[in-house]
Amino acid sequence: MTAGDLSRDRAIKEVAAVNKYIRQGVSPTGIPSNTKEPSAIALAAKELGVVKKSLSNRVGRPGRPGTWKRLYDLEPEWGWQSSESEILKPYAIPHEMPPLGTSGASRWELKSDANNRFKFAAFGDFHAASKYSRTDVREDLTRRAEAFGAACIFDTGNWIDGEMSFNRYDIEASGIDAQCRLLAKNYPKTDIPTYAVTGADHEGWYIKREGIDVGRYCESVMREAGHPWTNLGYMEADIKLVNANTEKSCFLRVMHPGGGSSYALSYRPQKILESMEGGEKPAILLLGHYHKIDFGLVRNVWYVQTGCGQDQTPFMRQKAIEAHVGGFLVECEQDPETGAIIEFTPHARRYFNRAYYFAEGRANNRWSGHGPVTQIPRRGNQP
Repeated sequence: MTAGDLSRDRAIKEVAAVNKYIRQGVSPTGIPSNTKEPSAIALAAKELGVVKKSLSNRVGRPGRPGTWKRLYDLEPEWGWQSSESEILKPYAIPHEMPPLGTSGASRWELKSDANNRFKFAAFGDFHAASKYSRTDVREDLTRRAEAFGAACIFDTGNWIDGEMSFNRYDIEASGIDAQCRLLAKNYPKTDIPTYAVTGADHEGWYIKREGIDVGRYCESVMREAGHPWTNLGYMEADIKLVNANTEKSCFLRVMHPGGGSSYALSYRPQKILESMEGGEKPAILLLGHYHKIDFGLVRNVWYVQTGCGQDQTPFMRQKAIEAHVGGFLVECEQDPETGAIIEFTPHARRYFNRAYYFAEGRANNRWSGHGPVTQIPRRGNQP
């Protein structure tokens, strides 16, 4: 066997090794936003016992042919798509999505009743596919929204837990499709429409990593499952509140911001509203992300932090971050002459622990990185 034959055999072996990992859904050259995740080339190099840089020079990279391409017209299947990628291809986006609310035009509106009043529910941070997601809480909140006469449910984002290296052992399903379908399975059946923004984190990780409009894809999965679910867009969206008697209006903003929690619950909403210029402030601001139940009035804006539908996670426990499990039912009155919101009544619903953990034998299985966890029982009426 000639040296050329040996070289070609090596080329076939190395290209096949890289292809194996690409077909498993591993990024060929790694994900810039998540350097902890190994690339297909790195995994193949480890398997073959060769230096990663040398292997990369031989097999090449997407758009940059390597030695084996020049010598034998061999290179990995850079354009190969997994079955999930084929499903998601129509939802691909060329770059990270801009917030819908920055466009200056609202695509949505909600009309008051004849008494100039609005009723709606405001929930967020359900984190479906997380071991700590509280399906029972979202179910109870939805039934209460029905009894309340809510016209709609505004979801402030993080409706799935997403997938990163640091939460991979805290989730029950992997991949956009699997997590969205688990959300559809666990989401309460109701005739009340849900309008949901897409967070820049958790579900937003898929946007940044795979370039997929996960909000639009989730909408298709939810509607296929019979849920009246509407995707409002990325990070924030404005809802026009129209008076049924005079057509005067203001707007409500549904927002999933960023950053960490603060010691004072009102600090983050205050800083967010202080960052908004005059003329762009909403009449009502619904905030997710921080997993807090809180409401107030800042710069003439009624704000609500919409709580969460997820128990405290190991990450939150280690960071000493409290989770306020619950949500809101909101009733407000609009001035028919100006469109301003002149009365705002938020009904906060908090779900407290039902008993001491150890008394029910639950303390030792509340968190786990290698198997199921035991959720603590909660109730939504009294501590």
